[in-house]
Amino acid sequence: MTRYLRTVLACGAGLALAAQSSAQTLPGTARSRAGMVVSGSEIATAVGADVLARGGNAVDAAVATAFALAVVEPSMSGIGGRTQLLIRTPAGEYYGVDGTTEVPAAYPRGLLPFDDDDAYGWQTIAIPGTVAALSSALASHGTWSLANVLEPAIGLARDGFVLPHEEAARIASVAAKLREFEGSRRHFLRRDGQPLAGGTRIVQPDLARVLSAIAERGPAAFYTGEIARRMARDVTANGGYLRVEDLAAYRAESAILVRGRYRDHDLVGTYLPASGATTIEALHILERFPLGDHAGRAEWLALVAQALELAFEDRAAAIASDTIGPNELTSKERAGVLAERVRFQAREDAAAVGARDLEPAHTTHLSVADSAGGVVALTQSVGPTMGSKVATRGLGFAYAATMGYLGDIGPGDRPMSSQSPLIVERAGKPVLVLGGAGGRRIISALVAVLARVIDERLPLTDAMAAPRLHTTSGRIDVESRAGSAWPDAAVADLRALGFEARTRGDAPYFARINAIAWEADGTLVGVPDPRWEGKALAPTRR
Repeated sequence: MTRYLRTVLACGAGLALAAQSSAQTLPGTARSRAGMVVSGSEIATAVGADVLARGGNAVDAAVATAFALAVVEPSMSGIGGRTQLLIRTPAGEYYGVDGTTEVPAAYPRGLLPFDDDDAYGWQTIAIPGTVAALSSALASHGTWSLANVLEPAIGLARDGFVLPHEEAARIASVAAKLREFEGSRRHFLRRDGQPLAGGTRIVQPDLARVLSAIAERGPAAFYTGEIARRMARDVTANGGYLRVEDLAAYRAESAILVRGRYRDHDLVGTYLPASGATTIEALHILERFPLGDHAGRAEWLALVAQALELAFEDRAAAIASDTIGPNELTSKERAGVLAERVRFQAREDAAAVGARDLEPAHTTHLSVADSAGGVVALTQSVGPTMGSKVATRGLGFAYAATMGYLGDIGPGDRPMSSQSPLIVERAGKPVLVLGGAGGRRIISALVAVLARVIDERLPLTDAMAAPRLHTTSGRIDVESRAGSAWPDAAVADLRALGFEARTRGDAPYFARINAIAWEADGTLVGVPDPRWEGKALAPTRR
């Protein structure tokens, strides 16, 4: 760990790097031509920026940042969870890595109720994919060893870090459930069972030992041997389904790439179990309309909401069908047929996707670009806040919950999610890398940000700060956050058009996007979502 990074971690908030040469539109943004890292945690972002500063490429920095997030932001992700990566090499080639959690062989299909979006406990634990995904991406496209990439995360776990107040609040929000499990009480709460306060220095020696084992012996240390046996023994002893055979057989897979084109921009994402195709399909539907002409008005809200509803319906159809695949979902012809159902007034045929969003507002996303043209969009999650709420004593991480709220799944399935890492090109060069956190609201936020950048030609900072929307079962939620709210007149007009509209001021509900844009002269602009405590940082050599 360099002196620079040690200084960053000791100082905490308030970083100011030399690469930030101009005033920023939003807090936490950065500008540079030397590379960029954006994540939901200032500490983790500093890890990735330091890797770039020491000569690592975008994949090295992304993997180091992701492992650091697993330590400092356990409410949103961890090594017991799932990860999706989208990689663009400096030569312009694309690769995707699917590290989604997988249903164990002994799991009874349909065990948990479909409408339980807060399922937790031993029976929700699937086979973790994050360690395999990050290790696979590093081995195929990184330049650093796994041991070097893991060094900062190990240091954070072993030596401790100051727990941010926002992360402390998220852990505290599920403290009653964490108290139900011995390992979780030990690893994530005070000795008296009460939540840790923000500003507390948290040390995680057990997690440091697990990460050190992975650094020394590779991902096999996690999926076989004593760590795997301890996981399986603990889960099965308490009624869960994870076995040593499941862990040993797990592999990160090559993600199916999906492509689209919106106006004069090319879009690249990953297919199910991620949802890049759904983001692309919604944009393809909107391409049939002069969206920029309706900016800031009820008509814009109506068009975007209906395109999202139709894309969500199509995703559900694809999951249930053996005949609808990625090429169908992203075809311009299919989008044209769906666009004929879009109206400037509420549609009578609007389908009910569900009375509630069945994906909690969880997950974390990071975006990385290096100076050579390498780009990574990486999204990872443990499901709802703190995942299954279960941690095995002596291992130090929470398992994801991905077998409760995701429907009729069975052994070997990789449950879908709305993770949608995305890279946007124009004339063969990257112009945006982005992704988000927040369940289905990820797709709504991505579509809104991209439409504002491409149709309205807004700078990324302005597009990120602008008020958002989300739609569920025909109802349109519109953002009313202080400083970023839809005008009352637009909401009134939306209701006059026959839509059910509700204003919401709880900012994290509308997802958190972390993005990088390329300016015409090659300057990178890193923008963390203003609805979260994220940070963008450029590498600074010292």
